[in-house]
Amino acid sequence: IASIMNRVRDLKNKYRNEDNITDELNCTKISADTTDNSGTVNQIMMTNNPEDWLCFLLRLEKKGIPQMDVNLLNKLIGRYSQAVTALPAEKHSQDENYARILVRFAELKVLQDPEEARDQFHLARLNCKKFAFVHVAFAEFELSQ
Repeated sequence: IASIMNRVRDLKNKYRNEDNITDELNCTKISADTTDNSGTVNQIMMTNNPEDWLCFLLRLEKKGIPQMDVNLLNKLIGRYSQAVTALPAEKHSQDENYARILVRFAELKVLQDPEEARDQFHLARLNCKKFAFVHVAFAEFELSQ
């Protein structure tokens, strides 16, 4: 059993690393300049693709620690809100990137208002039922509360 568990752990690490490399390659098509986001956001809104939105938002998050920087937290929540508003659930509910945006938005909202975060988690669970990580994130939230 131990050898099987080690093998599973190794496979998870292998695929997780490959996913990160793939994500980095995919993200290179979006501008790395996040100081003036208006051009990047306009470009993303033209294609209105969840993958582009998620890539942009994750790059923006790398600028600091939202738990420690209220300005960054507010900026992130504003951008996540903009992404959720721009991406219609009817069209993107089967997209994993869309589900990740909804979950991360809810996780950030926890830092401001847990009740609004609960609403966001319910929205994510309602729109993206097929993704287990959505339900796990909600369960972790409930447990923390």
